[in-house]
Amino acid sequence: MNRTTSSVPVIRVGPPANPMKSPYFFQDPIRLSAMICAILLMWVQDVPFTLGLFAIGISQLNAVAMIIDILGSGWSSKFGRRTRSSLFTSCLAMDWVNVSVCTLIGAMFLMRLFGPPMLVTALGWLTIAIALVPDIRICRLMLPNDALKANAVLTDGWFFRDPVKLGALAAMLVVCFLDRTSLAFIFVSTILLQMGSLLVMVDKYLAEVEGASASKVPFRGLRFIVDRDGQRLLLALMPLMLVPLRMGTPDQVPQYVVGAIAALVVLPDLFRAIGRVVGSLLGLIPGRSKAAAARA
Repeated sequence: MNRTTSSVPVIRVGPPANPMKSPYFFQDPIRLSAMICAILLMWVQDVPFTLGLFAIGISQLNAVAMIIDILGSGWSSKFGRRTRSSLFTSCLAMDWVNVSVCTLIGAMFLMRLFGPPMLVTALGWLTIAIALVPDIRICRLMLPNDALKANAVLTDGWFFRDPVKLGALAAMLVVCFLDRTSLAFIFVSTILLQMGSLLVMVDKYLAEVEGASASKVPFRGLRFIVDRDGQRLLLALMPLMLVPLRMGTPDQVPQYVVGAIAALVVLPDLFRAIGRVVGSLLGLIPGRSKAAAARA
């Protein structure tokens, strides 16, 4: 019997079947709109009403875009528990990029109205660079395309295979060396235009962290330290928390803070690598290997 297949394309609503495939910038309406707005703000000297409405609209629509297809807690397990960290990290990385570019768009808009115009171009190039970072080939090769393999890397792998940790460390480094005028407008943009998006992002991912690690870590505060997904959420919020610290303290203080955070991220993996090397060397000793075989 001949089998006939339908030629009608299947329309899929929601995230793709492979959660590791993040969209390119021309497939992401928030990033694409932010890049267009950044170019216009760099080019236009006197901001018209429509461009200002466009900049503010992108900032407000970002909060709505983060909650599409996300209803209640448990959304990170929609593809199964074995791919939960993959979906959590992929969504957190893209939402963090969108919040960052929208914050910079708001800072550029406010700077065009009330600040020095010569800094708008620098923030515009920074916005475009952040928007294009997820599309760089090396970033897409950081994790395997298979969600199960990526989940194993994110659960037990090294810090340099984690896009959220590397992105947060890079963002904190940028905050340490950015001028104070730009930081002031970024801080005002965060408070006036991105507070809703930040609250949505925290609520979206905090519920997943609490639901996944409630049985493992009874104390809520420790979940941001022990659970890897909690560490990612905390690190994603660190660059914005570092902005007021950078504005109100000498330059050396935030640099020391970033150095301490980087040490907390890198040292556990370094100690684990040393432990594996020592374990391998001990396994090569004849007496040790025979004793281990006898215990087994």
